[in-house]
Amino acid sequence: MGENIEISFVYKTLEVSACLPKKGYLGTFTPALTRVKKDPLSLLEKAIKQPIGDISWFLNTNLNYQNVLIVIPDAFRYTGIEKILPEFISYLNSHGISRDKIRFAVSTGAHRPPSEEELKNIMSPEIYIEFRNKIIIPNPANLEEFSLIGKTKRGTPVYIHKCVLQSDLVILTGTIVFHYFAGFGGGRKSLVPGLSAIPTIQHNHALSIDPETYKLHPNVKIGKMENNPVAEDILEATLMIKKNILILNSILSPEKDILSIYFGDLIEAHRQGTEFARSVYEISIPEKAEIVIANAGNAKNFLQSHKALVNAWQARKEPYGKIILIAPSPEGIGGHRFKEWLETKNLNKLVEKMKKEGEVNGQTVISTLEKSPHTYFLTEMNNEEIALLGGTKINSIEEGFDLAVAELAKCGNTSPTWLYLPHASYSVPKIEQLHPF
Repeated sequence: MGENIEISFVYKTLEVSACLPKKGYLGTFTPALTRVKKDPLSLLEKAIKQPIGDISWFLNTNLNYQNVLIVIPDAFRYTGIEKILPEFISYLNSHGISRDKIRFAVSTGAHRPPSEEELKNIMSPEIYIEFRNKIIIPNPANLEEFSLIGKTKRGTPVYIHKCVLQSDLVILTGTIVFHYFAGFGGGRKSLVPGLSAIPTIQHNHALSIDPETYKLHPNVKIGKMENNPVAEDILEATLMIKKNILILNSILSPEKDILSIYFGDLIEAHRQGTEFARSVYEISIPEKAEIVIANAGNAKNFLQSHKALVNAWQARKEPYGKIILIAPSPEGIGGHRFKEWLETKNLNKLVEKMKKEGEVNGQTVISTLEKSPHTYFLTEMNNEEIALLGGTKINSIEEGFDLAVAELAKCGNTSPTWLYLPHASYSVPKIEQLHPF
């Protein structure tokens, strides 16, 4: 009997462990700074005292804003904003913005609206209680809530919620994290797609498909902003809004602690935040592995767990490598019409359908159909949902590991390597660069 390695994780609320062979084990890889504890209010104070970019229009004028809109995340992206929001509103008060001039809007995009309890968690109970009658929750399918302000050069119709256009100052809160087709989250994404209508979201997302190859566009990838048609289209659409816009974005550790806060100019503060995010979330691995075990954490559904699958894919050795995805997904598959689109199994038909009808999650469907057949799911999703994804459901990590080993043996690999990504949603693998002496 060979030696074993034990890995552990929290599944829903239970502490679970798995015992796996030490042979072939390349390591457990986590993002940097995961154990750094910083005081959120101290980080906020530093950020507002040293804003990024030219925001002299905000700092050096006698502010007389009558309608200030603070955009907050929905329940699908934790940002830590509740830890600093009360103090930030006091900061706005000190700059001449009275509390009665402030409203909130939830950046839902195509997600479901948050519940009352979720709003309390997002905003902090005290801020929710004070402002609960001044919270706007958009319905992206109701075009009457939106104004069409033009088209981007790539043809995206830009429908923006009227609450944005009625505001003198818009402050975007959120968190800067890798995004698998928009490059990075945070910043402008709070408006497009966050406060956009379905036609805008659909057309922008469809840019992720290369019209010539019917595959994901080669420049639409995690961490890439320049020459990425999706990311560039989002920025162009946002700049069409012509409003005073600031961002207040966090960067989080996998343990949900705030590591840094970026406050200031829409573009420059976000750009600097992405540089720090790379240093946190990129992880070096010695080589790609035949078996990648990836933990998606407490993501509510598969659609939100998908980013962990994408990151695991970066660490998977082609062409036969396998992924074991820990993704409870208590709300199931999730997403706007996601199941319906998954049923279109033929890739060419799917792309044609997507180009004609538009679909907010079309690129995720294509990515899923590529990756799930190589994936074993430890999940609360039912067998029908896993079959729709094209994956295999397992009851334990050991079961998934044994199945992966058996499949790899059929391909002639009887000594597979493996690694573990305990924070896969936050971990973007890259091959460690070895420098010769």
